[in-house]
Amino acid sequence: SRDINVQNFTLQHMGAVLLDETEIVLNHGNRYGLVGRNGCGKSTLLRALGARAIPIPRGIDIFFLSEEVEPSDTMTALDAVMADSEDDKTPEEQQEDVMEVLNAVYERLDALDASTAEVRARSILKGLGFTHEMQSKLTKDFSGGWRMRVSLARALFIQPVCLLLDEPTNHLDMEAVIWLEDYLSKWNRILLLVSHSQDFLNNVCSHMIHFTNRKRLQYYDGNYDQFIKTKSEKEENQLKQFKWEQEQMKSMKEYIARFGHGTSKNAKQAQSKEKVLQKMIRGGLTDKPEEEKPLNFKFTDPGHLPPPVLAFHNVSFGYPNCEKLYTNVNFGVDLDSRVALVGPNGAGKTTLMKLMSSELQPSMGDIRPHGHLKLGRFTQHFVDVLDLDMTPLEFFESKYPNDPREEQRKYLGRFGVSGPMQVQKMRELSDGQKSRVVFAKLGRDVPHILLLDEPTNHLDMESIDALAKAVNEFQGGLVLVSHDMRLIGQVAKEIWICDNKTIAIHRGDIQSFKMDMRAAM
Repeated sequence: SRDINVQNFTLQHMGAVLLDETEIVLNHGNRYGLVGRNGCGKSTLLRALGARAIPIPRGIDIFFLSEEVEPSDTMTALDAVMADSEDDKTPEEQQEDVMEVLNAVYERLDALDASTAEVRARSILKGLGFTHEMQSKLTKDFSGGWRMRVSLARALFIQPVCLLLDEPTNHLDMEAVIWLEDYLSKWNRILLLVSHSQDFLNNVCSHMIHFTNRKRLQYYDGNYDQFIKTKSEKEENQLKQFKWEQEQMKSMKEYIARFGHGTSKNAKQAQSKEKVLQKMIRGGLTDKPEEEKPLNFKFTDPGHLPPPVLAFHNVSFGYPNCEKLYTNVNFGVDLDSRVALVGPNGAGKTTLMKLMSSELQPSMGDIRPHGHLKLGRFTQHFVDVLDLDMTPLEFFESKYPNDPREEQRKYLGRFGVSGPMQVQKMRELSDGQKSRVVFAKLGRDVPHILLLDEPTNHLDMESIDALAKAVNEFQGGLVLVSHDMRLIGQVAKEIWICDNKTIAIHRGDIQSFKMDMRAAM
């Protein structure tokens, strides 16, 4: 069989039960999106599947994309994609596998035809943003983000029966995201992916799996939007059924209590109601639908600063011994700015943020911040801000020793870091939970302008919506770098394209920008 079907599956991690007696069903030809709150165990489940810690038929080969390709000084990006995977099984195991695999082999022969292998590998690399020259570059000459793309290209090239992807869009720019979206939407084996991008899940997935707070996996047909609709209808019906059952039971119990003794006709009726009640309980009662506590992020009003708050005058910049990234750039950011920076990887979006925050100085021209300007930065390496051996509460106490403890708890709680999470070592928290601690710190610092570089990479859907709402209610400015089209659509008033050493303003919204890019590909 080419389907995965495992009953009564329990998953534990660091002593905690994440899934309890649930079923894992992944059918050939389906593309599943796995969703659930930050820290519920989505990545742990993918790791367990990837490590075959679950009884999966031998004939199903699995590829779990977890780490970037090794930096090598002999292997190019193209070599790495086409490299054979090592086979370290015993001859006996191999022999057992042979029969199962033979059937699949004929199908795969066409796909892996040696004469077309290089063409396929190159077209995948090209789709993920590698120019022809870059494909011949050694893997050691790429940054971690680009090596991760090589790993992704390899996963797509191998065409495993079961492909597991955890946040595959995190290292990609918009063009590569659009290409990957199109590529995966035609995947005809088993795909299981975790992604924070609703746009991506809508365009790729044929089914959704909800990792619930009740430690169960629930399966839904359709993409993310369809899942939200079906789930809310299901919960509405469940609540009606729950209320009806509770009312029935209450009236029966009252009747039994009132007439259950004696010999009258009523007493007989009370006895039959007692039987009906017992039967209802034996048959299993409807659970009350669980309401996920809504997250409510909040950035404090920083007060007014008259414009210009942050002005660039004829700014040029290039890294030492490299071609210039920007020449003669002029713009201003004020407290009412809501800007999304878009453009290909390497065009200098993050560099522009570093120039704004004075981490880098321009080669020419000048950048003039207002004398009282306070910036709040969220970087792609947000974890560097944290001391992972501390709990979130200890971290806040070390940063803001004069704040009363209740105040610190309130700030953390405001960003969904509540209860037991506040006193858990931060290295035990999921990436999404860690990034919420960083947002709580940003909120506490009361900046005038938020500089957010890929803030959604590890957040769940609810956190992204809460972040969008908080940004829209914020009285300060925003500069955002993100490949999350939905977030850009929610918060940006202007879209600035960083490319060709300059900054151009896009006339239109993010969906029209996406259409333009599709047309150009």
